[in-house]
Amino acid sequence: MSVINYSKWDSIEISDDEDDTHPNVDTPSLFKWRHESRIMRKEEEAQKKKQKDAESKLRSMQIDMMKKKAEQLKKDNGDAAAAQLKDLEKEIAAAVETEQDFRKKEAELEAYQKAHPKWDVDNISRDKQSRTIINKASDSPNDMEMTEFFKKYEKEIQTFGHLTDPKDSQKFLMENMHLVCDHLASYLVVWCVDLEVEGKTPEMKTVAHQCICAQFIMELAKSIKQDPRACVNAFFVRMIAGEEQYKAGFNDELSSFIARVQARAKVKLAEAEAQVAAEEAKEREARLGPGGLDPIEVMESLPEKIQEAFRTQNTPLLKEGFSELSPEDFKHHYTRAVQSGLWVPQGGEAGAEDDAADADDEAGS
Repeated sequence: MSVINYSKWDSIEISDDEDDTHPNVDTPSLFKWRHESRIMRKEEEAQKKKQKDAESKLRSMQIDMMKKKAEQLKKDNGDAAAAQLKDLEKEIAAAVETEQDFRKKEAELEAYQKAHPKWDVDNISRDKQSRTIINKASDSPNDMEMTEFFKKYEKEIQTFGHLTDPKDSQKFLMENMHLVCDHLASYLVVWCVDLEVEGKTPEMKTVAHQCICAQFIMELAKSIKQDPRACVNAFFVRMIAGEEQYKAGFNDELSSFIARVQARAKVKLAEAEAQVAAEEAKEREARLGPGGLDPIEVMESLPEKIQEAFRTQNTPLLKEGFSELSPEDFKHHYTRAVQSGLWVPQGGEAGAEDDAADADDEAGS
């Protein structure tokens, strides 16, 4: 599937950590930071609401104090008290109007939020119209080791990964409940990185969408403490019928995940390129000739006829090729051929000198 060698992933050690997914792609961390971000956002929203409520209470207290003062001024006689009362009544009216406007807007906002809740894995609820009964005695797919799960269900997972219609995805998972576990998301994460490494970004984004679907189901199950297989319908009912506000949370997760996959793929490519460069350097060093030259590089620099002679091990053709060279070119190519190990003269250096003399004589004749 990939031009990069992923054979080191064939043997994966599984730990007892329930969040363990894959040693090369830390699946939980890809989603954990999103969960923490949602919690922080909700805490900030709660803090803002407390601040607004405190300000509202302060305004109410100020209004009460002004009203009491107005009652006192009404009892006093005199033009000064009357003028002061008139100004105070204006302040009271303005403060009451501000408070009423605030309460009206808060009520409208609360009503809108109830009608259009922001959908995320922390607040999605179970479907009240459909139920999936899971036999608690049945084995959970999570009980299977990840490597075994990958090998056994790879074709089915890839079929799910290519689906684009939520209805098709729902139907497929309902018919293949053995796929619904953390291992499903783990496989899809690894596959996404692999696809991005291969440059198949459009396909990666399709699989990434399915990966987030799987992750939402897993996190939903954890949040309501249910078997993930019992949460498939609950998720897809809202995925299919949800308004844009509901899908905003999902799309936010998807965009963030794609960005992290692309970043991870760049790291994998850099690691692979570094590994290839190191192996090439090691291979080049191993094949250097007695004079420290690379036979492949020397071969590519030789005239075509001499290259053909070396490839076919045709000695007459080799001599013929050298004899056609000028004395300067002959010496240059012959010396490099010997130093790279392409030409191994008999008798060591003395043999090399004899070979050179013989070939030089043929070239001059």
